[in-house]
Amino acid sequence: MSIEKLEVQQAQTIAAAKEQIMLGGDMTEANRLHASAKSIGERIAMLKDLGSVPAPVEEIKAITHEDHYRHGGTGLAYKVFGVDGVSRDQANAKAYAFGQWVRGAVLRDAGAAKWCNNNNIKIQTEGTTTAGGFTVPDILSSDLIWLRNQYGIARKYSRIYPMTSDTLLVPNASTSTTAYYPGEATAITASDIAFTQLSLVAKKLAVLTLVSRELSEDTVIDFGAALARDMAYVIAQSEDAAAFNGDGSGTYGGLNGIMPTIKALSGTFANIAAMQVGAATSSASLNNFTLANWSAMVGRLAPYATNPRWYMHKNVWINGVADKLIALSGNDFLSIQNATSVEPMFFGIPVTFVQNMTSATGVSVDVAVLGDLSLGVAFGDRRGITIEVSDQVKFIEDCLTFKATSRYGFVPFDTGNVTATVANQVAGALIVLQAST
Repeated sequence: MSIEKLEVQQAQTIAAAKEQIMLGGDMTEANRLHASAKSIGERIAMLKDLGSVPAPVEEIKAITHEDHYRHGGTGLAYKVFGVDGVSRDQANAKAYAFGQWVRGAVLRDAGAAKWCNNNNIKIQTEGTTTAGGFTVPDILSSDLIWLRNQYGIARKYSRIYPMTSDTLLVPNASTSTTAYYPGEATAITASDIAFTQLSLVAKKLAVLTLVSRELSEDTVIDFGAALARDMAYVIAQSEDAAAFNGDGSGTYGGLNGIMPTIKALSGTFANIAAMQVGAATSSASLNNFTLANWSAMVGRLAPYATNPRWYMHKNVWINGVADKLIALSGNDFLSIQNATSVEPMFFGIPVTFVQNMTSATGVSVDVAVLGDLSLGVAFGDRRGITIEVSDQVKFIEDCLTFKATSRYGFVPFDTGNVTATVANQVAGALIVLQAST
């Protein structure tokens, strides 16, 4: 791990420790976080003494001088790796390096092994080779972690809590103090701030990918890119599914997502401050949601949610919102273009497409979320992606088995109150739009 990444990890750990102390949290947890921050600081100091370690992206860039990655498969590699400023050459270099490691470490190709050793990619394995186990070196697994962070919507916009154990308790203020106007020479009425403890429990997420042994030098880029897609993208998609749709079942690792958590607050949806119910016929068609339904969500959102985003499936946007923007009288070309762009703006708030959210309406179906995830949810990171490969599990089929695992936790908490008195409803940093009942 580079010095920059360690410094970010240290800063997050220090912030979590300060939060425990300032908000009256568990001192045992604060002491543990403090010790962890000191340990990270010692690692940073040692790395600085030994000389800065370049980030994985830079190390991969350093091997591009041989230009082997320029031959074949460039389209797929760039499609998978080419995000957030990564050039086509850098993307293909990453894919090529991954493919060469597999050829050298697992398939025992002498040329590929030599290439890896010449480019500072360790070919030695940490797993038990007699049992067919191999662990991907840090330089490559770090890139896959980076890719997961780019693909994962919930992870990208949430506040990440580093987890140094299976469970992390995060304090959350549930009741504020009360202000009074005391009379002259009259004692001031005392009030207390109350806290609840959010419990982040790490869940293991795993992916298995089977790949045929029939690999050639010309297809090594596509091979590496395909593995990145299966292991980084799929894990990120699974995290998003749990974060938005998780109902506590085994399908989502026992995690509860934003929409089910808010929906479960009351059987009478009109009483939930964080829920906006669509027009009477919105359960029949996405076209029946009105602009008033969407603007009401903005009105409900807490003022302190200063970095909100809309989260919805692209089909919900196109058929439930964009059609109305295009139909507005006096609409100009730029407004129409914005309505159908990659990241549209709606009421001044960016729209992010989450393709594993629902794409269609129905009775009482939750179709969209408006919220500031950095304030409304806790996303715990227990362990990054660990990648292993076996050449024995599917020996008869002559296939390689790749396994990727990670551990994380997720809890939505700023969900507002529940009351039948509309004037007393106070929403938080998360608002859900539901179709009519």
